[in-house]
Amino acid sequence: MHWLIHDCMFGFIAGIPRRLKHLFSKFKHIFSKLQFENFCRIELGLIVASKGEHDIKSTNELFIDRKDQSSLNRFITDPKWNIKAVTNQAKTLLLSEANLGSSFEYKIIDDTVCRKYSQNTQMVGYNHSSTMGTVLSHDYVTSLYVNNGLAVPDGLKLYGNQKKCSEKGIEFKTRLQLACDIIDEHTPLVKKTIWLWDSWFTCQEMASKCKAHAYSWIGEIKSNRIVFYEDKRYRLDELFDKVSSEGGFFDVVVKGEVYSAFKADVFMPKMGYFSIVMNVKVGTKDVHFLCTDLVGCRVELILGHGLERHRIEDFYKGAKALGFGEYRFRESEAALIHAP
Repeated sequence: MHWLIHDCMFGFIAGIPRRLKHLFSKFKHIFSKLQFENFCRIELGLIVASKGEHDIKSTNELFIDRKDQSSLNRFITDPKWNIKAVTNQAKTLLLSEANLGSSFEYKIIDDTVCRKYSQNTQMVGYNHSSTMGTVLSHDYVTSLYVNNGLAVPDGLKLYGNQKKCSEKGIEFKTRLQLACDIIDEHTPLVKKTIWLWDSWFTCQEMASKCKAHAYSWIGEIKSNRIVFYEDKRYRLDELFDKVSSEGGFFDVVVKGEVYSAFKADVFMPKMGYFSIVMNVKVGTKDVHFLCTDLVGCRVELILGHGLERHRIEDFYKGAKALGFGEYRFRESEAALIHAP
């Protein structure tokens, strides 16, 4: 009797609300009848679940009318439906209601880790996090589509080291190769696509992949990278000091903020000829270096494009606050299904 009372305290969802069921119906053609029921139940369960780790059992317990858990388990761990079809449909719905700009779009690439606590979870490894250090985790290479204020997650790859991939029986790919796959898979919606990424992805492989698709790109670049400027060899921090001492920086206003900036057309070993924009927000010592193939573009425009990269960091914060990564499934497919 005590077990029954305790159990019922957690079951408060009586059914799928009508308005939410109407929204879910947009995905109905992707699933069988049973799969669609599981889809609705799991989505609603994740929406109302409190913050903290959760799995199929905890999600199922939110409903007054419990469902056979084995059926829900199979829906996640042994899917007979196409996850790409689901994510494409979600993107289509969001884009259909948005006021898209017609001149250019951004695709922002980054990677993020979701901490895990069991070595038995497939594809987990020790990955670096800027906030947590080196932790046992899943590592995702992701992209965010941005157009005229709209931001939609669009591209998700689960990274695993060579040993983990061998155990899983799948092809090993580096993070850079996964990022290049995301570039290959992109379907432009407007004429100009600008890719944005941090310094880890600024390399010849990424630049060449964008060039092959006629995309533009802007990436942060580390201050110790070597460049040739006006036939002389510099580290970027040395070039910054030289330009600064010669009074070469000038003020530009970008998104209502004042920056001191300088644009240098340089040759980079192993990459080629590109533009470097060195900039610092006035009143701070926050120096940044941007590298881009937009060699004919004005400094303030390059800075304006580059500042959009923060959107993916903001997205990660919001997604993790809603439970992104807080799953306890063993199979790696479940991690990919849970994430969207």
